[in-house]
Amino acid sequence: MALKASDMTDQELKELMRAIAKANGRPLSEERIEADLPAYEGFLLALERMDAHTFAQEDEPAFHFSLRPPGPSKGGSR
Repeated sequence: MALKASDMTDQELKELMRAIAKANGRPLSEERIEADLPAYEGFLLALERMDAHTFAQEDEPAFHFSLRPPGPSKGGSR
């Protein structure tokens, strides 16, 4: 089971930040981790709040493409 941000200590969040930065080849200084901690925690908590909400498939912010048959369109020029 995944650990929720709301259940993590500041130390655990800092370790997570270090691991992600290292995996991306961009290790962070301790000063940068301290400065970024509130924003990173807020980001994870926002994701947690969104995960708690049940979205309908119609709510999905996705692009929709459809093929139109050749010929004049009824909706105007495009």
